[in-house]
Amino acid sequence: MSRPLRKILVIHTAGGIGDVLLSTAVVDALRQAYPQSQIDFLCQKRTSVALLHHPQIHERFEWPGPRPPGLLHWAMLLRGKNYDAALVLWSNTQIAWLTFLAGIPIRVGQDSRLAYSFLYTHKVRVRSEHGDQDSHWSEILLDYVRALGVTPGPAQVTLQVTQQQEQRAADLLAQLPGTGPVLGFHPFKGPPVPLERWPLPVFAGWLRALREQLGARIVVTGSPGEKPYADQIVHLAGAERVLNLAGQTDLGTLAALSRRVDAFLCPDSGPMHVAAAAGARVLGIYALEEDYPRRWAPLSERARILRPQPTGCPPGCRKPTCQDFRCYQVVTPEQVVAEVRQLLAADPEPHDPPAAK
Repeated sequence: MSRPLRKILVIHTAGGIGDVLLSTAVVDALRQAYPQSQIDFLCQKRTSVALLHHPQIHERFEWPGPRPPGLLHWAMLLRGKNYDAALVLWSNTQIAWLTFLAGIPIRVGQDSRLAYSFLYTHKVRVRSEHGDQDSHWSEILLDYVRALGVTPGPAQVTLQVTQQQEQRAADLLAQLPGTGPVLGFHPFKGPPVPLERWPLPVFAGWLRALREQLGARIVVTGSPGEKPYADQIVHLAGAERVLNLAGQTDLGTLAALSRRVDAFLCPDSGPMHVAAAAGARVLGIYALEEDYPRRWAPLSERARILRPQPTGCPPGCRKPTCQDFRCYQVVTPEQVVAEVRQLLAADPEPHDPPAAK
Protein backbone atom coordinates (compact mmCIF):
# COMPACT_ATOMS: atom_id res chain seq x y z
CA MET A 1 0.00 0.00 0.00
CA SER A 2 1.49 3.33 -1.08
CA ARG A 3 -0.28 5.49 1.47
CA PRO A 4 1.62 5.80 4.76
CA LEU A 5 -0.39 4.84 7.82
CA ARG A 6 0.50 7.06 10.75
CA LYS A 7 -2.22 5.88 13.14
CA ILE A 8 -3.92 2.48 13.09
CA LEU A 9 -6.74 1.20 15.29
CA VAL A 10 -7.21 -2.55 15.81
CA ILE A 11 -10.68 -3.48 17.05
CA HIS A 12 -11.65 -6.78 18.68
CA THR A 13 -14.73 -6.41 20.87
CA ALA A 14 -15.89 -10.03 21.09
CA GLY A 15 -14.55 -13.44 22.06
CA GLY A 16 -12.43 -14.23 25.08
CA ILE A 17 -8.90 -13.84 26.39
CA GLY A 18 -7.51 -16.34 23.89
CA ASP A 19 -9.09 -14.56 20.92
CA VAL A 20 -7.67 -11.18 21.90
CA LEU A 21 -4.29 -12.65 22.77
CA LEU A 22 -4.03 -14.27 19.33
CA SER A 23 -4.96 -10.95 17.75
CA THR A 24 -1.64 -9.55 18.98
CA ALA A 25 -0.26 -11.31 15.90
CA VAL A 26 -1.99 -8.57 13.90
CA VAL A 27 -0.32 -5.89 16.03
CA ASP A 28 3.07 -7.49 15.44
CA ALA A 29 2.51 -7.71 11.68
CA LEU A 30 1.41 -4.07 11.53
CA ARG A 31 4.47 -2.97 13.48
CA GLN A 32 6.72 -4.84 11.06
CA ALA A 33 4.99 -3.25 8.06
CA TYR A 34 4.64 0.25 9.52
CA PRO A 35 7.46 0.69 12.04
CA GLN A 36 6.77 4.41 12.56
CA SER A 37 3.00 4.12 13.04
CA GLN A 38 1.00 4.45 16.24
CA ILE A 39 -1.08 1.35 16.90
CA ASP A 40 -4.04 1.53 19.29
CA PHE A 41 -6.44 -1.23 20.33
CA LEU A 42 -10.15 -1.27 21.20
CA CYS A 43 -11.43 -4.34 23.07
CA GLN A 44 -13.76 -5.33 25.87
CA LYS A 45 -12.78 -4.55 29.44
CA ARG A 46 -12.80 -8.24 30.40
CA THR A 47 -10.30 -9.13 27.65
CA SER A 48 -8.11 -6.03 27.87
CA VAL A 49 -5.93 -7.73 30.49
CA ALA A 50 -4.39 -9.76 27.64
CA LEU A 51 -2.94 -6.51 26.27
CA LEU A 52 -1.54 -5.01 29.47
CA HIS A 53 2.01 -3.71 29.05
CA HIS A 54 2.06 -4.69 25.36
CA PRO A 55 5.12 -2.89 24.01
CA GLN A 56 3.63 -2.15 20.57
CA ILE A 57 0.23 -0.79 21.66
CA HIS A 58 0.20 2.94 22.30
CA GLU A 59 -3.32 3.42 23.65
CA ARG A 60 -5.89 0.85 24.77
CA PHE A 61 -9.63 1.56 24.79
CA GLU A 62 -12.16 -0.54 26.72
CA TRP A 63 -15.42 -1.08 24.86
CA PRO A 64 -18.36 -1.35 27.31
CA GLY A 65 -20.26 -3.80 24.96
CA PRO A 66 -21.83 -5.91 23.82
CA ARG A 67 -24.26 -3.22 22.59
CA PRO A 68 -23.64 -0.13 24.66
CA PRO A 69 -25.40 3.21 24.22
CA GLY A 70 -23.38 6.23 23.19
CA LEU A 71 -22.29 5.08 19.73
CA LEU A 72 -22.03 8.70 18.55
CA HIS A 73 -19.93 9.58 21.59
CA TRP A 74 -17.50 6.80 20.74
CA ALA A 75 -17.52 7.79 17.07
CA MET A 76 -16.62 11.38 17.97
CA LEU A 77 -13.90 10.16 20.35
CA LEU A 78 -12.30 8.07 17.63
CA ARG A 79 -12.79 10.77 15.00
CA GLY A 80 -10.72 13.07 17.17
CA LYS A 81 -7.86 10.57 17.08
CA ASN A 82 -7.50 10.96 13.28
CA TYR A 83 -6.87 7.32 12.48
CA ASP A 84 -5.74 6.44 8.98
CA ALA A 85 -6.97 2.83 9.19
CA ALA A 86 -9.07 0.53 11.35
CA LEU A 87 -8.94 -3.26 11.28
CA VAL A 88 -12.10 -4.84 12.71
CA LEU A 89 -11.18 -8.41 13.61
CA TRP A 90 -14.65 -9.46 14.77
CA SER A 91 -17.40 -7.56 13.04
CA ASN A 92 -20.92 -6.66 13.95
CA THR A 93 -23.25 -3.94 12.73
CA GLN A 94 -22.52 -1.50 15.55
CA ILE A 95 -18.74 -1.69 15.20
CA ALA A 96 -18.92 -1.35 11.42
CA TRP A 97 -20.98 1.83 11.79
CA LEU A 98 -18.60 3.04 14.50
CA THR A 99 -15.61 3.00 12.14
CA PHE A 100 -17.67 4.67 9.40
CA LEU A 101 -19.03 7.43 11.64
CA ALA A 102 -15.55 7.98 13.06
CA GLY A 103 -14.45 8.99 9.57
CA ILE A 104 -11.62 6.48 9.39
CA PRO A 105 -10.71 6.42 5.68
CA ILE A 106 -9.42 2.82 5.50
CA ARG A 107 -11.78 0.33 7.14
CA VAL A 108 -10.91 -3.36 6.98
CA GLY A 109 -13.63 -5.80 7.96
CA GLN A 110 -15.57 -8.94 7.19
CA ASP A 111 -17.30 -9.48 3.87
CA SER A 112 -20.52 -11.47 3.23
CA ARG A 113 -22.71 -9.47 5.63
CA LEU A 114 -25.62 -7.60 4.05
CA ALA A 115 -26.16 -5.53 7.19
CA TYR A 116 -22.74 -3.90 7.32
CA SER A 117 -20.03 -5.22 4.97
CA PHE A 118 -20.74 -2.35 2.54
CA LEU A 119 -19.34 0.02 5.19
CA TYR A 120 -15.84 -1.44 4.86
CA THR A 121 -13.42 -0.17 2.24
CA HIS A 122 -11.37 -3.38 2.37
CA LYS A 123 -13.31 -6.62 2.79
CA VAL A 124 -11.92 -9.87 4.18
CA ARG A 125 -13.31 -13.27 3.32
CA VAL A 126 -13.17 -15.04 6.67
CA ARG A 127 -11.93 -18.51 5.79
CA SER A 128 -13.54 -20.28 8.74
CA GLU A 129 -16.97 -19.23 7.51
CA HIS A 130 -16.36 -20.78 4.11
CA GLY A 131 -15.44 -24.33 5.05
CA ASP A 132 -11.82 -23.90 6.17
CA GLN A 133 -11.21 -26.00 9.30
CA ASP A 134 -7.43 -26.26 8.98
CA SER A 135 -6.06 -22.70 9.06
CA HIS A 136 -4.93 -21.52 12.46
CA TRP A 137 -6.97 -18.61 13.80
CA SER A 138 -3.90 -16.39 13.91
CA GLU A 139 -3.46 -16.92 10.16
CA ILE A 140 -7.11 -16.06 9.59
CA LEU A 141 -6.60 -12.84 11.53
CA LEU A 142 -3.54 -11.99 9.45
CA ASP A 143 -5.81 -11.87 6.39
CA TYR A 144 -6.90 -8.46 7.72
CA VAL A 145 -3.29 -7.28 7.41
CA ARG A 146 -3.00 -8.85 3.97
CA ALA A 147 -6.02 -6.79 2.90
CA LEU A 148 -3.76 -3.74 3.24
CA GLY A 149 -1.36 -5.19 0.69
CA VAL A 150 1.06 -6.39 3.37
CA THR A 151 2.66 -9.83 3.37
CA PRO A 152 3.12 -10.73 7.05
CA GLY A 153 5.60 -13.22 8.38
CA PRO A 154 4.73 -16.11 10.71
CA ALA A 155 2.23 -15.20 13.42
CA GLN A 156 3.86 -13.90 16.59
CA VAL A 157 1.82 -13.58 19.78
CA THR A 158 2.97 -11.21 22.52
CA LEU A 159 2.16 -11.46 26.21
CA GLN A 160 3.97 -9.28 28.73
CA VAL A 161 4.64 -10.45 32.29
CA THR A 162 5.91 -8.09 34.97
CA GLN A 163 8.69 -8.83 37.43
CA GLN A 164 6.16 -8.67 40.25
CA GLN A 165 4.07 -11.37 38.56
CA GLU A 166 7.15 -13.53 38.07
CA GLN A 167 7.94 -13.21 41.76
CA ARG A 168 4.33 -13.92 42.72
CA ALA A 169 4.40 -17.13 40.67
CA ALA A 170 7.65 -18.20 42.30
CA ASP A 171 6.26 -17.53 45.77
CA LEU A 172 3.08 -19.50 45.06
CA LEU A 173 4.97 -22.49 43.68
CA ALA A 174 7.28 -22.51 46.70
CA GLN A 175 4.30 -23.84 48.68
CA LEU A 176 4.24 -27.06 46.65
CA PRO A 177 5.40 -29.98 48.81
CA GLY A 178 7.36 -33.07 47.81
CA THR A 179 9.55 -33.89 44.84
CA GLY A 180 8.88 -34.94 41.26
CA PRO A 181 7.85 -33.24 38.02
CA VAL A 182 5.53 -30.26 38.43
CA LEU A 183 2.43 -30.17 36.22
CA GLY A 184 0.01 -27.27 35.94
CA PHE A 185 -3.62 -28.16 35.33
CA HIS A 186 -6.34 -25.66 34.40
CA PRO A 187 -9.51 -27.79 34.21
CA PHE A 188 -11.89 -25.08 32.98
CA LYS A 189 -12.92 -23.81 29.58
CA GLY A 190 -14.49 -20.45 30.36
CA PRO A 191 -18.03 -19.24 29.63
CA PRO A 192 -20.54 -20.36 28.63
CA VAL A 193 -19.75 -23.77 30.16
CA PRO A 194 -22.26 -24.76 32.89
CA LEU A 195 -19.84 -25.71 35.67
CA GLU A 196 -22.47 -27.52 37.69
CA ARG A 197 -22.41 -30.14 34.89
CA TRP A 198 -18.67 -30.03 34.30
CA PRO A 199 -17.12 -33.55 34.55
CA LEU A 200 -15.14 -33.00 37.73
CA PRO A 201 -14.62 -36.73 38.51
CA VAL A 202 -13.02 -37.22 35.08
CA PHE A 203 -10.45 -34.53 35.77
CA ALA A 204 -9.81 -35.94 39.23
CA GLY A 205 -9.06 -39.31 37.60
CA TRP A 206 -6.51 -37.67 35.32
CA LEU A 207 -4.80 -36.07 38.31
CA ARG A 208 -4.63 -39.34 40.23
CA ALA A 209 -3.05 -41.09 37.25
CA LEU A 210 -0.49 -38.32 36.71
CA ARG A 211 0.47 -38.44 40.35
CA GLU A 212 0.64 -42.22 40.60
CA GLN A 213 2.25 -43.04 37.23
CA LEU A 214 4.59 -40.06 36.82
CA GLY A 215 5.17 -39.18 40.46
CA ALA A 216 3.96 -35.74 39.53
CA ARG A 217 3.11 -32.82 41.73
CA ILE A 218 0.03 -30.96 40.51
CA VAL A 219 -0.80 -27.26 40.52
CA VAL A 220 -4.50 -26.57 39.86
CA THR A 221 -5.49 -23.13 38.58
CA GLY A 222 -8.77 -21.34 37.94
CA SER A 223 -10.62 -18.08 38.41
CA PRO A 224 -12.22 -17.01 41.72
CA GLY A 225 -15.60 -18.16 40.40
CA GLU A 226 -14.16 -21.54 39.46
CA LYS A 227 -12.53 -22.14 42.84
CA PRO A 228 -15.41 -24.19 44.36
CA TYR A 229 -15.19 -26.57 41.42
CA ALA A 230 -11.40 -26.75 41.65
CA ASP A 231 -11.84 -27.59 45.33
CA GLN A 232 -14.11 -30.49 44.36
CA ILE A 233 -11.59 -31.82 41.84
CA VAL A 234 -8.81 -31.73 44.43
CA HIS A 235 -11.07 -33.41 47.00
CA LEU A 236 -11.93 -36.21 44.55
CA ALA A 237 -8.31 -36.64 43.45
CA GLY A 238 -6.85 -36.46 46.94
CA ALA A 239 -4.82 -33.49 48.09
CA GLU A 240 -1.46 -35.25 48.36
CA ARG A 241 1.16 -33.38 46.27
CA VAL A 242 -1.56 -31.05 44.92
CA LEU A 243 -1.48 -27.27 45.25
CA ASN A 244 -4.82 -25.56 44.57
CA LEU A 245 -4.20 -22.00 43.36
CA ALA A 246 -7.65 -21.36 41.88
CA GLY A 247 -8.57 -17.73 42.46
CA GLN A 248 -5.01 -16.73 43.39
CA THR A 249 -3.49 -15.78 40.01
CA ASP A 250 -4.11 -12.91 37.65
CA LEU A 251 -3.38 -13.47 33.96
CA GLY A 252 0.26 -12.43 34.10
CA THR A 253 0.93 -14.56 37.18
CA LEU A 254 -0.74 -17.51 35.47
CA ALA A 255 1.57 -17.00 32.48
CA ALA A 256 4.64 -16.85 34.71
CA LEU A 257 3.49 -19.92 36.62
CA SER A 258 2.83 -21.92 33.44
CA ARG A 259 6.40 -21.56 32.22
CA ARG A 260 7.84 -22.47 35.62
CA VAL A 261 6.12 -25.87 35.69
CA ASP A 262 7.30 -28.84 33.63
CA ALA A 263 4.09 -28.95 31.58
CA PHE A 264 0.74 -27.17 31.58
CA LEU A 265 -2.44 -29.13 30.78
CA CYS A 266 -5.88 -27.76 30.00
CA PRO A 267 -8.87 -27.96 27.69
CA ASP A 268 -8.87 -25.61 24.70
CA SER A 269 -9.27 -22.29 26.49
CA GLY A 270 -7.87 -18.82 27.07
CA PRO A 271 -5.41 -20.06 29.73
CA MET A 272 -4.08 -22.61 27.24
CA HIS A 273 -3.21 -19.78 24.83
CA VAL A 274 -1.76 -17.77 27.72
CA ALA A 275 0.54 -20.66 28.62
CA ALA A 276 1.59 -21.14 25.00
CA ALA A 277 2.35 -17.42 24.62
CA ALA A 278 4.41 -17.58 27.82
CA GLY A 279 6.60 -20.31 26.34
CA ALA A 280 5.35 -23.19 28.48
CA ARG A 281 5.15 -26.82 27.44
CA VAL A 282 1.43 -27.19 26.77
CA LEU A 283 -0.95 -30.13 26.35
CA GLY A 284 -4.22 -28.90 24.83
CA ILE A 285 -7.17 -31.27 25.25
CA TYR A 286 -9.84 -30.92 22.55
CA ALA A 287 -12.66 -33.23 23.56
CA LEU A 288 -15.75 -31.32 22.48
CA GLU A 289 -17.15 -31.93 19.02
CA GLU A 290 -17.23 -28.16 18.47
CA ASP A 291 -13.53 -27.82 19.28
CA TYR A 292 -11.33 -27.26 16.22
CA PRO A 293 -7.82 -28.36 17.21
CA ARG A 294 -6.10 -27.17 14.03
CA ARG A 295 -7.74 -23.76 14.18
CA TRP A 296 -7.23 -23.24 17.91
CA ALA A 297 -4.00 -25.14 18.52
CA PRO A 298 -1.54 -23.63 21.03
CA LEU A 299 0.65 -21.33 18.96
CA SER A 300 3.89 -22.90 20.13
CA GLU A 301 6.47 -25.48 19.12
CA ARG A 302 6.35 -26.77 22.72
CA ALA A 303 2.79 -28.08 22.49
CA ARG A 304 0.85 -31.26 21.89
CA ILE A 305 -2.82 -31.84 21.16
CA LEU A 306 -5.00 -34.61 22.55
CA ARG A 307 -8.10 -35.14 20.38
CA PRO A 308 -10.17 -38.26 21.07
CA GLN A 309 -11.55 -40.02 18.01
CA PRO A 310 -14.48 -40.21 18.07
CA THR A 311 -15.19 -37.46 20.58
CA GLY A 312 -18.30 -39.15 21.94
CA CYS A 313 -20.43 -36.03 21.44
CA PRO A 314 -23.92 -36.54 19.97
CA PRO A 315 -24.63 -34.66 16.72
CA GLY A 316 -25.21 -30.96 17.27
CA CYS A 317 -23.83 -30.96 20.81
CA ARG A 318 -22.74 -27.53 22.08
CA LYS A 319 -21.05 -26.72 25.36
CA PRO A 320 -23.74 -24.30 26.70
CA THR A 321 -26.40 -27.03 26.47
CA CYS A 322 -24.40 -30.23 26.96
CA GLN A 323 -25.88 -32.37 29.72
CA ASP A 324 -23.02 -34.68 30.64
CA PHE A 325 -19.84 -33.77 28.72
CA ARG A 326 -19.38 -37.42 27.84
CA CYS A 327 -16.68 -36.36 25.38
CA TYR A 328 -14.26 -35.79 28.27
CA GLN A 329 -15.06 -39.24 29.62
CA VAL A 330 -13.67 -40.64 26.35
CA VAL A 331 -10.25 -39.22 27.28
CA THR A 332 -8.74 -41.86 29.55
CA PRO A 333 -6.18 -41.21 32.29
CA GLU A 334 -3.78 -43.47 30.39
CA GLN A 335 -4.04 -41.21 27.32
CA VAL A 336 -3.32 -38.11 29.36
CA VAL A 337 -0.30 -39.72 31.02
CA ALA A 338 1.04 -40.93 27.66
CA GLU A 339 0.70 -37.46 26.10
CA VAL A 340 2.47 -35.82 29.03
CA ARG A 341 5.30 -38.38 28.80
CA GLN A 342 5.74 -37.60 25.10
CA LEU A 343 5.56 -33.85 25.70
CA LEU A 344 8.35 -34.01 28.27
CA ALA A 345 10.45 -36.46 26.24
CA ALA A 346 10.22 -34.37 23.06
CA ASP A 347 11.39 -31.23 24.86
CA PRO A 348 13.76 -32.32 27.64
CA GLU A 349 14.92 -28.83 28.59
CA PRO A 350 16.29 -28.95 32.15
CA HIS A 351 13.90 -27.64 34.73
CA ASP A 352 14.71 -26.41 38.21
CA PRO A 353 11.56 -27.18 40.23
CA PRO A 354 10.46 -24.77 42.92
CA ALA A 355 11.88 -25.45 46.34
CA ALA A 356 9.53 -27.15 48.77
CA LYS A 357 8.72 -25.50 52.07
